[in-house]
Amino acid sequence: MSINKRLANWDLLRTLSMFLVVVVHIAPQLGRFRNIDVSLIVGIAAIICDPIFFCLSGYFALKPLKKSYIDFLFGKALSLLLPIFVYSGLLYAYKIAMGSIQDMNYIRYASDLVQSGWWFIPALIPCILVAPILSKMFDALDDRTCKIAFFVTLGIYAWGGLSCVAKSLLINSQHTTFTAAVSMLQHFIPMSLLGGTYFTFFCMGYFIKRVSPLLSTREVRLIKVAGILFFILDIISAYFRFERADPSYNWMITTVAIFIAIDRLKISSDVLSKAIEWTAKRSYSIYLLQYTTIEFAINIVYITTLNGGYATLEWPLRLLTWLIATTLAYGLALVIASLVDTLIVGPIQSKIRQHRLEF
Repeated sequence: MSINKRLANWDLLRTLSMFLVVVVHIAPQLGRFRNIDVSLIVGIAAIICDPIFFCLSGYFALKPLKKSYIDFLFGKALSLLLPIFVYSGLLYAYKIAMGSIQDMNYIRYASDLVQSGWWFIPALIPCILVAPILSKMFDALDDRTCKIAFFVTLGIYAWGGLSCVAKSLLINSQHTTFTAAVSMLQHFIPMSLLGGTYFTFFCMGYFIKRVSPLLSTREVRLIKVAGILFFILDIISAYFRFERADPSYNWMITTVAIFIAIDRLKISSDVLSKAIEWTAKRSYSIYLLQYTTIEFAINIVYITTLNGGYATLEWPLRLLTWLIATTLAYGLALVIASLVDTLIVGPIQSKIRQHRLEF
């Protein structure tokens, strides 16, 4: 029972992060409030879901192999690639039925999905391919070395976020000498690891799992406070268009803080744990569906129901309307994902696994 409760923490994080993906993509509908670009603030705040998903992938993928490398890749292909073909086919059929597709070529349609909206999968696959190798490398490190690597990484990314803000402020205030000094330091002191890609977040998933039990109460508190501060700093940086990397340096500190907090979260209700597990298991399928369900929700709520009169609503009603559309988009994706995964994807995966074992 204790194992299920512990895993419920990460299922909750996966569920909330998937909801934030929907929030990111429907945030533009919020618009402005008293000359404040609320849609930008909400979108930037919610996009923390991207590094969280890479970190979650590393947290669970970076572990010793219990089977052969070929079996490992086979299992990952079933879980990652098979749903792509199933859902792209269903979405393609839906688009044709609705008459909303211009290019009738399925291969080009699926290719566009993978290259644009579904960018997460091709970005994750290289990480998955080397996961067993990385796990063996990282497992060879002692706890002290892992903790040093953990805090050095946090320090590097903290410097990256702070130096970018400092440089932007100096540029705006026309302090050219100080700007040049900060710029020179940015070349001498690294602001990220491995070129600032999501691969670092994937690797950090391992170090969080390894180092979290070693942290003192003071260290945990420090990381949580730093996570909140850098989260706010990132929103401010984006809003005022300061120099900002993609992925943002600030995300590393915030992501680690979220993971440390979730690791210490206890969910005692079995009913709640099962509900969270259900939604978490559908997260990947929701990701594949959410662009279409968002489009559907916008058409139903904003165009059909309000007849385009959303802009004339008072702010509380505009916010309520947006919340309804967001909930509809996520809820519809969850319902469809539950049906398709249960009736189509799951049985196909089982048959393929059974056939491979027989073979």
